[in-house]
Amino acid sequence: MASILNNYLDSATGILNTIATEEQNTLNDAAEIIADAYLQNRKIYIFGCTHSAILAEDVFYRAGAPAFWQPLWGPGMSIATTPGFLTSAVERSQEVGEAIIENSMIAEGDVILVISTSGKNAAPVAVAEKALLRGAKLIIISSSFYRNAKGNHTRLASLWQLENRALIVDNHVPCGDASIQVGMCPMGPVSTIAGSFILHSISALAIEKISAQGGTPPVFLSSNAPGGREHNEALLNLPGMREKFMLP
Repeated sequence: MASILNNYLDSATGILNTIATEEQNTLNDAAEIIADAYLQNRKIYIFGCTHSAILAEDVFYRAGAPAFWQPLWGPGMSIATTPGFLTSAVERSQEVGEAIIENSMIAEGDVILVISTSGKNAAPVAVAEKALLRGAKLIIISSSFYRNAKGNHTRLASLWQLENRALIVDNHVPCGDASIQVGMCPMGPVSTIAGSFILHSISALAIEKISAQGGTPPVFLSSNAPGGREHNEALLNLPGMREKFMLP
């Protein structure tokens, strides 16, 4: 048991250390894009499919996270509400990806962060491409282990083909996601661990930049901590905030 725990811990911390070292400048650049957009009253969207959708949920309405994140909830793409095999089918749908942007309010000058470790499913590729056509600034989280992979989008092999038009943060997740071997079984996924670290690091760096430029840092506190509920209610009353978190 100890060797499995230690192997998984070593693999996970190794990837986090690699991200912190090799992606430091990219994370800072992503934070700069987001901070500038926030200070210009632009919207900051986040999108992911299946287990990448967990990461969009991870930063949304969360204690210790900024209130500026606005997920694009794609139909059939959340593992929490859709049978697993169906989410896999939907994330391969270019038509659904295009429809998500066509039916969104994303506009020129907004930012969208698209998460896909493999980067090759048609839905996230379509979301990214269509958002660029709207004039949005694009940040991508993907793994360079899939750089040469080809998916099922009709024109683009993967998100990596957009690297000249986007900022890509490499999550350094190995192909297949598993980071340890248990007998004959590849196990120990690390994409969620790596993605959460990346997103919360970008969030913290962006808040630092917003504060440095005189902006009020829009960070949620735990409603279970003293003064947290009052702080969050005041934050929700800032212009453009309430509609993200409340019913009409």
